[in-house]
Amino acid sequence: MDKAIVVDPSIAGISGDMFLAALISLGADQKIIEDLKDVIPRCVDDASNIEIKFVDVIKNGIKAKKLVTRFENRHVHRHGYELIKAAECVAKSVDLDKDAFNFSLNTIKTLIEVEAYIHGKNIDDVELHETGSIDTIIDVIGAALALYNLNLFKSYAVSMPVAIGKGYIKFSHGVYPVPAPATIEILRRGNAIIVGGFAEGELTTPTGAAILINFVKKFIDRYPLFKVKAIGYGAGDKDLGIVPNIVRVFSGENIGFLDDGYRLESIAILETDIDDVSGEVVGYVFEKLLQLGARDVSIVPIYMKKNRPGYTVRVITDIEKSGELIKTLIEELGTLGVRYTTYNRLVVPNREIVPIEIDINGHRKEVLIKISRDYKGNIVNVKPEYESVKRIAQDLKIPLRKVLNAIQKTLSSLK
Repeated sequence: MDKAIVVDPSIAGISGDMFLAALISLGADQKIIEDLKDVIPRCVDDASNIEIKFVDVIKNGIKAKKLVTRFENRHVHRHGYELIKAAECVAKSVDLDKDAFNFSLNTIKTLIEVEAYIHGKNIDDVELHETGSIDTIIDVIGAALALYNLNLFKSYAVSMPVAIGKGYIKFSHGVYPVPAPATIEILRRGNAIIVGGFAEGELTTPTGAAILINFVKKFIDRYPLFKVKAIGYGAGDKDLGIVPNIVRVFSGENIGFLDDGYRLESIAILETDIDDVSGEVVGYVFEKLLQLGARDVSIVPIYMKKNRPGYTVRVITDIEKSGELIKTLIEELGTLGVRYTTYNRLVVPNREIVPIEIDINGHRKEVLIKISRDYKGNIVNVKPEYESVKRIAQDLKIPLRKVLNAIQKTLSSLK
């Protein structure tokens, strides 16, 4: 089965050092991270006396790893091009494959691009404050090394909602409400799901956010179906009262498909009942929902209170598209509520459309065929595409069933 990784920053957010420490807790070789102390001074002229180590701490009764760094750094504020140059030098000097190298550079570029966007500068000239520190290089290149060491870049990686905190923070540009502008912009670009969380202060940092969006494939609001094999706990510096200041990383086996070859996925079902809308409006909404990306739409005739005839409008959709489709149902139909339910379902995972030629009444025609296969490559179903069949029937001015019979005859001869 495929490897699955779930990052859970919903407790106390995420920072670069917390994520890296969680990977060490998960089993990454900490020596390869600690060896960065010898590499960084060769790439950053003003960095010296670097110490990198991981220690065990207890956060609200939970044992976790914590990254501790010390260094001398005369050049406090760097420009964007300086940080890129330094990070690229360090990344090239350590043992990283293509995926890990690209991850490290993309994460650094995310940080710089967002800082430049927020301050109205270009990426070369933007002056970095907290982001430009040696800590950032350690966190990002360290994360790349740890992920590579654990062989996680090929895994199915997702993240739970990101706790961002609340209140106000004081940083280089003054006092600002949580989240910091760079943090929320990075999370926006990564389509992250965010929550405030229970603790005061800044819970998620720009570096933590940048690492997260460049590693995970998507953000989810509930745990996926997978078998947990290992759990890593990474601790932050602050004590957050009743909230343990940790980020959790789960490693396991993805069982989003079953041994018989079908894939398990989550969908949403939207339903609303109406009895005061004309058939023309219902038909219009039917088409609009499909255009907006609904998987399927059905209209079911029903009788409602006082024996009034009406309809149930039922929509099958991807969960992330539910909001727009619910809004459409309310605005177009005038309904006062939409029922929302999520389900797991098994689906045939592999589908392709292929053209074949058929001979019908002496005419050679091309028709599109949908072939569905399971994970093992076994054919589950073969079906002609309706629009393709309709076009041939109209072109030849013959009944649709005759075209279907010709297609079936051709398919039988190919078996």
